[in-house]
Amino acid sequence: MLKPVLISFAVIMTAMPAMNAYAAITQELFSEPKDVKEVKNELRYFTPVQLITSIEDKKILSKEVKGKLIRTNYELPPSYTPAHLINNYKNQLKALNASILFECEQESCGSEEKLAKFIKPLYTISKSSPSLITAYITLPKKQVYVSIYAAGWQRATSVEIDIIEVIDEPLDLVTTNQGYLSQEVSEIAVTDNSNKDEKNSADHPMLTRMPGAYIDEYTTHSFGQIAVLVGKNGNKLETLKLDGKITDIGYNLPRTYSEYEINANYQNALTKLGFNEVYACTGELCGRKTEMYNALKLLMSNGRDDSQFYRLYKLERPEGNVYVMVYVIGFVGNLAAEVRIIEETTLNNNRVGIDLQGLTDEIAKTGHVALDGLLFKYDSDELLPEAYPIVEVVAQYLQTHPKQLFYVVGHSDDQGSQAYNQTLSEKRATAIKTRLIKQFSISAQQVEAKGVGEYSPIANNLDENGQKQNRRVELVIRSDNK
Repeated sequence: MLKPVLISFAVIMTAMPAMNAYAAITQELFSEPKDVKEVKNELRYFTPVQLITSIEDKKILSKEVKGKLIRTNYELPPSYTPAHLINNYKNQLKALNASILFECEQESCGSEEKLAKFIKPLYTISKSSPSLITAYITLPKKQVYVSIYAAGWQRATSVEIDIIEVIDEPLDLVTTNQGYLSQEVSEIAVTDNSNKDEKNSADHPMLTRMPGAYIDEYTTHSFGQIAVLVGKNGNKLETLKLDGKITDIGYNLPRTYSEYEINANYQNALTKLGFNEVYACTGELCGRKTEMYNALKLLMSNGRDDSQFYRLYKLERPEGNVYVMVYVIGFVGNLAAEVRIIEETTLNNNRVGIDLQGLTDEIAKTGHVALDGLLFKYDSDELLPEAYPIVEVVAQYLQTHPKQLFYVVGHSDDQGSQAYNQTLSEKRATAIKTRLIKQFSISAQQVEAKGVGEYSPIANNLDENGQKQNRRVELVIRSDNK
């Protein structure tokens, strides 16, 4: 049998130093049983608790009690039966002059599963042969309710002790600052992160970025084709392919913004510029983010399906229509926005205009020729398909002058570091030489690739047109055999 009750808190802390604070508090009323294998504890400073008062026709009736709840669950060897444990606690409750509200044992407790589900003990495996007693004790300074539930299974018996000290709900946990109510609403400050921008990227001149944003992904083409979302047919996304100058910018944004705020700011800015909304969707109505990514070849797609905001805007103008796609997506730790701008225009067919006779005449006249139309992917040494005919013209010229030696010289504008520009110009010159050798069997000794970076401009680097002219590859005749 258990020892007498009302063991003091100080005694318990001294006698059982290994116990945690919850267990120590619980033991102010009951001591710990013998042969305990494991202890689980839970504390609620104030909560409503349903105490069972009867079980009639398989229906559990209860009484709500509010106060501080201390729960302790002991796991004991299966040699202790649930009924025996409950009788020990009942004996101590009688010694305290406790009033018994309800008690049951095995069949009289009704469904084992239903009883365990109602009590929700901390140790959930034991359900067999249940015994339960609920009681209340009136003390000089407080009223205490007790629920003790014991049940077993083949490897253990557990006993759950729930003690509720009746108190008024403590409503002094939170105080207010009256001065705050008289202050104006302040915006959350964000840090300038433009130093994190992807190399050689920039905002589109038409739209500034949100404060604190930085460019994580960036592509631009003077002429290309790209898809935008214009509607849905059932669950199928409907896209439209647009031709023109393409600027596609992927921004990472401070998580202090909401997806809604980003969407609303772009909506406001574009409306002021005269754009009209063509199509819009939000959340899962846009479809799954993977579907959006595949359909639109998005730069930014890291987020949840339900956080998506998509808007497509159009501005009609005589010079050519302008479309702006804004796609916002995020999750708890990340927020991103993609701004895709398509300025409709026609393909400049004159970019690939060099022919064999023109190249021959220019070499004869000046000793070198800029190979107009040699276009590379942005920030890359990979040739675009429309540049292949230019390489073929150069190969034809070299084949007709097999004993003449040449330099293939790469040039760049002055954007970016000097070392980077030098390296990129060398890579592009080497790419031309490699194609001449592999595809047209030009002798490796006939052409030598060189890069001079930004050091030999032919136009002003202060404007975009001049920078474009300076990004070139030239074929230069040699007078030596070094």
